Amino acid sequence: MDGMDGENPSQKSAFTHPKTLPSYPPYPFFYFKAPPFKLRSSTLQTPHNTPRSAPESLSLFKNLESYGFNTTQIATLVEKCPEIVHSRFNSKFKPRLEYLIEKGFKAIRRSSSWLLTLNLNSIVRRNVELMISEGVAASRIWKLLVLQPRVILQSHARMVYAIKTIKEIGLEPAESRFIHALRVICSVSNANWKKKVEAFMSLGWILQPRVILQSHARMVYAIKTIKEIGLEPAESRFIHALRVICSVSNANWKKKVEAFMSLGWSKEEIFITLRKYPLCLACSERKLRFLMDFYVNIMKLDAQTIKSYPKLLLFSADKRIVARYKVLKILESMKLIKEDKKIVWIMTLSEHDFLEQYITKNKDKIPGLLDLYQQAKKRKTSGDESKTIDPVSASLTL
Repeated sequence: MDGMDGENPSQKSAFTHPKTLPSYPPYPFFYFKAPPFKLRSSTLQTPHNTPRSAPESLSLFKNLESYGFNTTQIATLVEKCPEIVHSRFNSKFKPRLEYLIEKGFKAIRRSSSWLLTLNLNSIVRRNVELMISEGVAASRIWKLLVLQPRVILQSHARMVYAIKTIKEIGLEPAESRFIHALRVICSVSNANWKKKVEAFMSLGWILQPRVILQSHARMVYAIKTIKEIGLEPAESRFIHALRVICSVSNANWKKKVEAFMSLGWSKEEIFITLRKYPLCLACSERKLRFLMDFYVNIMKLDAQTIKSYPKLLLFSADKRIVARYKVLKILESMKLIKEDKKIVWIMTLSEHDFLEQYITKNKDKIPGLLDLYQQAKKRKTSGDESKTIDPVSASLTL
């Protein structure tokens, strides 16, 4: 073995270059003093990890190459599953690989190659077959395997129960929410799930699945608060309000209400705003104060206008409000738009319409206008409390 202790530079570079398929040496790579793949010490030192013969290892590597695996991917697979080195490809891994590819999981070589170590007769295969037969897209099953494999590792009986329950709620396997609901149900015991479903279905809802994971006490508090605002369970906005309140702690909820009141809202006006656009409460206190200051002191909007259009609080401060305002000030200064233009309406335009009506239309008259707009969108004005917005600075020299 002494003759194999030295490193061969040409062999090493072949293994480490991900874009070039390697020409494997006549012996397994971990026989060398400095293996081209960085393996765990257990992979190198444990005797039973050594294959019975070099040709078996070479056959494995070359077969993986034939299925599109590159050097890096093979190294990752061996690192995560060292037992693959002394396994027969044709009898063990080829059937699994072809099964996964047949089912649409062509990205197996790029991620979650650990699936190649699973027994085809295991629970995973039964659950995958069940989901496919129910109409769940292979791409969504693959995503679930990558992000939350524990869901697929549930008992088959549990999977059957979960799918049946979700369909009874009214979600179809073709919907993206079906997978979210599946993840939720598989993380909740049958007893707790039944209690929550009965409560929600009695109100006639089809919920955002994650909301149902809240504790009972939290849900009681959230529902009580939303009803005090004036929303009824039968309204679609009730669900949006529920999502918001369940994502905000009691202390933060009170702080946000206090922030609204400190900016001139009465309690009744806050409730009216939240009834119209419950998601307004999802914005941070810093963003709320920044936008109110910008609207009132820079854009010179009346506070009542903002209360009448609470949707203004949902827009991105940097990517929409500040960036568009700078463009409008330039257009006003060059007499390309009237100063009394309804600025609120402009802020509510879609990105496509704003670009078409105010950027593209004037790009020949103001060279660099699009670049200015794109640069303005990248600035983080609202994230820095030390900065102030000066309308005079709205020029082509940002």
